[in-house]
This record gives sequence, C-alpha cells and structure tokens, in this order.
Amino acid sequence: MTYRHSIFEIEDGIATFTINRPDSRNALSLELREDFKDLVAEVRGNDDVSALIITGAGGIFCAGGDTKAMAAGIGKADKARSRVLDIHVWFEVLYNLDCPVICAVDGPAYGGGMSLALVADFILATPRAQFCAVFGRLGLVPDMAMLYTLPRMVGGQRAKELMCTARAFNGEEAKDMGIVMDLYEPEDLMDQARALAGRLAVGSKVAQAATKALVNQSLHQDYRSMAEMEASAQAVCFDSDYHADAIARFASKQPLPYDWNKLSRTNESK
Repeated sequence: MTYRHSIFEIEDGIATFTINRPDSRNALSLELREDFKDLVAEVRGNDDVSALIITGAGGIFCAGGDTKAMAAGIGKADKARSRVLDIHVWFEVLYNLDCPVICAVDGPAYGGGMSLALVADFILATPRAQFCAVFGRLGLVPDMAMLYTLPRMVGGQRAKELMCTARAFNGEEAKDMGIVMDLYEPEDLMDQARALAGRLAVGSKVAQAATKALVNQSLHQDYRSMAEMEASAQAVCFDSDYHADAIARFASKQPLPYDWNKLSRTNESK
C-alpha cells in the first residue's frame, strides 16, 4: 500500500497509523480518506496484526473535515450525500475491525476527528486534548457515525448537549464523561498506547474479535438474538487452539499467558 497523508507501520504485531498532515491540522483530505480505505483493507483479517493504534502527528489528532472541500460542495446535496456515504464504506469496517483499536489523542479532535476517535475501542488522551462536535457551528449534523457512537458512550442527553452546543471540552472532562479511558502526559501517550496494545496482543485474537463484535451489536439486539450470537461465538472459541492451550496450562497448573494484572505489573516495572 502507498499511503499519501499518513504513515503506516507494523512492529511486533502492533499496527500504527499516524495521520501526517500537521501543517493542515491533520484535516481529513480526500487523500487521507483513501489512506483509511487502504488501512482497513490491509489490517482486516491480517493475522500479523493483533492491535491497531491511530494517532496524529505534530501534537494534533485531527481537526476534522477539509473546509475548502466543503465550500466547493455547497449547494450540491447529491454530492454531499454521496461523499458522506462513501466514508461509511471504510468507517463501518474500521468500527467493526477484528482486532482492538486504540486512538491516542493529543491536541484537537474536532468534528470528524472526534468521530474518528469515537470509532476506537479504547481512547487514550493527554490533558491538553480538545474534543468538539463542531458540526453545529457550521449548520451541519454530526457525521462519520457520531450520531451512532456518542449516545452509546455517554447517553442520549449528554450526546445531545455536546452535539447541539458544539462546545469544546478537554481530556479531563472527556475522561469524566467516559469518552476517554485514561489520561497521560504528551511524552508518555504513545508509549502507553503501545503498552496497552502489547498486553491486548497476548490474548486470544479469536475471542477478542468475537467479544468486540458482540458488544457492538448488543445495544440494538434483543436478548434472544444476543444469546444465539453468544452461543455461536463461544462454540468457535471453544474450538480454537488458544483455548485448548489455555485449558491444558490450567489443568497442569502452569501460569496462563494472558493474565492482565501480571502483564500490567510487568509493564510498570520496565
């Protein structure tokens, strides 16, 4: 793959996608959207990737859409609709990717940049991170699935408040609302993101992918449908090599490789 406005690399099973347009505040150019298409194609179903980190270069996560492109499309509803739907072709795949996705947010995550952060399974941020559902300032509705992801994360009332006021809020408030999982200083953010990805990578990819898919489905399924999906996923996991090895280790009183508390202590001692 040739990435135009981003940098992509894989090391020790951890893929890192860095938005690399700091001079344009890492705005979502057409080329960057193509990069995201290539990213999901390269990572989806890739056995060499156990986790994905998305971040931005230059102390900026992503300032949202390219306003110049927006200006060129004013008054052309059909083109605007097609452009938004085209984003969902890759965005839905990213949301349901079969490995954990971590967004490491430093600086602004505005508009589509905030939507992009919300696609992650885990959001790590710095105190100077700034989130804003800025769409309302421009007379627009939130897009890139924010209308779907944000209410599920913070509840309907808070989601409406953030979207209708289009106010900015920092990393600390985002953590208090449950949007951000943990806060770190800027110089520690990527190390912590890699450490989290590295610990997750020790677990069963089959089980983690199934768990993620089931959680993503759970809020709009009835109990019986979830029970059926749970049973099917568990059957697949029972048949996995990872489960067989874990059961054999447990039976012979050997330590299990995926012990989160132990892995966390090991990371802290480094």
